[in-house]
Amino acid sequence: MSEKDNEILKRSERIIKLFSAAKGINISKFPGSIPPFSKYLNGKIIDVERGKIIVEFDLKEEWANPTGLLHGGMQSAIIDDTIGMCTATLGYEGFLITIDAQYNFLGKIKVGEKALVSAKLVREGKNIIHFFAEIRDLNDNLIATANANLLKTSYKPEYVREIDSFKE
Repeated sequence: MSEKDNEILKRSERIIKLFSAAKGINISKFPGSIPPFSKYLNGKIIDVERGKIIVEFDLKEEWANPTGLLHGGMQSAIIDDTIGMCTATLGYEGFLITIDAQYNFLGKIKVGEKALVSAKLVREGKNIIHFFAEIRDLNDNLIATANANLLKTSYKPEYVREIDSFKE
């Protein structure tokens, strides 16, 4: 294993340890730099490992479409946010940015309920990372699925700088 691969693995382990310690806590309460939109969405990590994460979201009233169901745009937002958290578990120094995504709205869920969003790594290429994600209600009914490709960048986000400052 190269020194760079070892650094990525160690960063991944530190991020997973941090996420695991925060299980069940609203993201807005996390220590460190959390993006404002993630704070607004305010999910709770339920389970995490490298390349996999499950996040629970309380579906806010302002996320409704005219029928009182979760708006498709908000479905896309909570999926994208969950995939973003999943990318952090990979331990890369550079930020991963979504370059394309396909969403399939397959079911319905009312605002005021809770939803589980899972994201998992499908393919880890040299420059492009592919993820699959889905939204399910608490009765395990499928609400939406998504496939997304993300591009590795050289931008080192604040959370990576913070994680790297706590090297063991």
